[in-house]
Amino acid sequence: MKISPLFKKAVSMALAVSMVITLTVSTNTMTLADDKKSELQAQKDAAQQQLEEIQQKIKDNEANKANAEELKEQYEQQTEVITTQIGLLQQSIAQVEEDINSKQLEIEEKQAEVDVKQAEYDERWEGFKDRLGAMQMLNDGGSIALLSSASNLYQLLTFAEALEQISTKDEEICQQIENERLELEAQRTELENAKAELEAQQAELQNQNSQLDSKKAELQSSIQQQDATISAADAQAEALAVEEEQARKNLDQAAAQLDAYLNSQVDKYSDAALTCSLNFGPALATYKYISCVFGTGGHRGTDFAAPGGTAIYAVADGIVTDATYHYSWGNYVQIYHGKDDEGNTYSTLYAHMISAPAVSAGQNVTKGQIIGYVGSTGYSTGNHLHLEMKINGVLVNAANWIPH
Repeated sequence: MKISPLFKKAVSMALAVSMVITLTVSTNTMTLADDKKSELQAQKDAAQQQLEEIQQKIKDNEANKANAEELKEQYEQQTEVITTQIGLLQQSIAQVEEDINSKQLEIEEKQAEVDVKQAEYDERWEGFKDRLGAMQMLNDGGSIALLSSASNLYQLLTFAEALEQISTKDEEICQQIENERLELEAQRTELENAKAELEAQQAELQNQNSQLDSKKAELQSSIQQQDATISAADAQAEALAVEEEQARKNLDQAAAQLDAYLNSQVDKYSDAALTCSLNFGPALATYKYISCVFGTGGHRGTDFAAPGGTAIYAVADGIVTDATYHYSWGNYVQIYHGKDDEGNTYSTLYAHMISAPAVSAGQNVTKGQIIGYVGSTGYSTGNHLHLEMKINGVLVNAANWIPH
């Protein structure tokens, strides 16, 4: 049967239109998918940022509380030292006060002795004066008249010697008493000086005690301030814990939505005739150590520390469902590996690649094929491969399935 040129032309035009429509629908679908992914990532980014801000506030609050507790401990130690010093000072003050009282008693006793000596001196002096007066009155002429009445030289010398002895003895006794009184006065003065020194020492000790009391009061005020800071930090910690819990819920929800999207990317290829033999190979030929295991602190995968630029391999045959950049994973690749004999689906995700992936979405890959290179892009603190694995869209510990 011969087909007319007109019919061929019509069929060609129909095919062309069909292809245009198909490409347009495909492009629009991809654009919508990219927009949806960007929207979900933005939501997760916002939730992650909110959580990180709250966690930073928690860290700052904990640091503030720890600083207050440290200061409080220092103030309490200083207060304890000062309290001990105050106790010792008060003992010293009490001892000095006791010594002052003792000196005062000694001074009073010494003053009594001085008074006795003074009275004895006064009595002796009065007797001396009385004897002089009596001698003056003897024989109306006093001692001179007495001496004039002597009938011979012996009497004269005897009277003169007697008078001289009486006068000398009186002077000696008076001088002795005076010397004793002066000695007692000197002892009293020495005691008063010692008492004055003790009183000065007491004043200095009381001044030190007053300064320590002021310092202790200042420290106690500082301790109260730190207690207030600690209490405020505890209250803030409770409030931030509530905020953090809500932020985690928001992040979990946003992550779940993004995860659902990533699973939907896998679901696009679920009808592909891929059979997962479960004979997985290593993602890295070599690595330094496992820096973080699955489940630690909610960690989604297993981290293999390795030098930057180390080749990353597909662990099994599959189809690349995603090969792009994510704020947390950095440059990453997601691969769908098909179904096992029981109908379970398997997929893997490789994150933090040093540069754009070596494969693209929709591309078929084989086990051991290089899909990228180890790096530290996204939320990462060092060169490593973050490897995730999902069975039926649920995260599992990749280390239990993939040799390493």
